[in-house]
Amino acid sequence: MVDRRWRAVALSAAMVFPGLAAADGIYKWTDDQGRVHFSGTPPAGRKATRMETAEPAAPPSQSSSGSTWQQQLQISNEKRQLAREKDQEAAKRQQENYQRCLSARNTLDTLNRERPVYRVNAQGEREYYDDSQRQAARDNAMQRVAQYCNN
Repeated sequence: MVDRRWRAVALSAAMVFPGLAAADGIYKWTDDQGRVHFSGTPPAGRKATRMETAEPAAPPSQSSSGSTWQQQLQISNEKRQLAREKDQEAAKRQQENYQRCLSARNTLDTLNRERPVYRVNAQGEREYYDDSQRQAARDNAMQRVAQYCNN
């Protein structure tokens, strides 16, 4: 438990004071009681292990395009807006396909029933389908179901 605390303290110190850690390094060694210690200099007369320290992180620099963070934020917002619009367009297409699927299934259901099927012509009169017209309409409805319904 104490070992973990000292390790945390030593590593924290290495991060807070990277110049010191980089200059001499941090050494890990064990005393006569078996406790692990960390120090900036190796102890005299004891075997110590030099700990590797990470180089301090460089401050964030401007990108190669030389843009400021405000410009980068604007670019990021524009990309997000384009993605949002693309998602909305995809959702709209999906909803349209769903409606077309329902319509095609309803048409196919109507054509498969054993009762007369008709359409209304330009004069408002009913024109009943004969067997060949009914089969052609059924084939067309089946193609639309296959196209718009994801089964």
